[in-house]
Amino acid sequence: MGGDSLMILGQESYALWLSALQKTSWVTRGSLNPQETERLGKDLVEGISSTVITGSLSASLKKTLEDISIIGVRSGFTPSETAQFVFSMRPYIGDILHTKDYTHVMTLLDEAGLYTFETYLKTREEIIVNQRQDLLELSTPVIRLLDGILAVPLIGTMDSRRTQQIMEKLLNMIVETGAPLTILDITGVAIVDTLVANHILKTAAAVRLLGGNLIITGLSPSIAQTMVHMGVDLSSVITRAVMADGIALALDMLEKEIVKKQQPGNQVKETK
Repeated sequence: MGGDSLMILGQESYALWLSALQKTSWVTRGSLNPQETERLGKDLVEGISSTVITGSLSASLKKTLEDISIIGVRSGFTPSETAQFVFSMRPYIGDILHTKDYTHVMTLLDEAGLYTFETYLKTREEIIVNQRQDLLELSTPVIRLLDGILAVPLIGTMDSRRTQQIMEKLLNMIVETGAPLTILDITGVAIVDTLVANHILKTAAAVRLLGGNLIITGLSPSIAQTMVHMGVDLSSVITRAVMADGIALALDMLEKEIVKKQQPGNQVKETK
């Protein structure tokens, strides 16, 4: 018997379940409107009915459960609240499907609820990873400061993964823009260990291989002392105390200067 016929036979119980579902956090917290709730409910019932016939979770049911899980994650529900969309059917599912084989139906319903729970955890982890990646992208900007000069201001804690991403992003930007000079400012970096220092040296070497030069600015006294104690050799790297000095050096290396025009607003222009 098809899903639509099963729904017609158990229409009263189906309506009672939807009514009960409308009073749950799925609707009361504004995550779903009544029409969306009814659509998901219909898809869920049809998926469960096809699963009863085949004996295993059907592809259509899995798709509906995945949709429920995604909505649950994005709505800020807990895994239990999300799975409750499925488990709320327990008092009604036998009559909805017009079957007396409650044990079989309940077993399948439990499997569906567990699938929702597992999908929720997987979806949430994927969202967290993507958000972490987005934050990493935002925290490692490569800026076109002036024509021929790139700037990479670093803030926060540096680790191997982040420094590797910075190197890749910077090298790609150098190839894209052809900029001969890059200023790597570490004023906002509180701690530089051996691993980070080595990555900086590798970045400088990679920049040179592409025909450019790397100027490191923002070396605090404490970081400078730490690098000396670690035996890090920065003799092959150009360094300046503050970013302003790095910019001035970069302009000098490119034989450019910034000149103030004697006009209202004191505009600034770049000249060769």
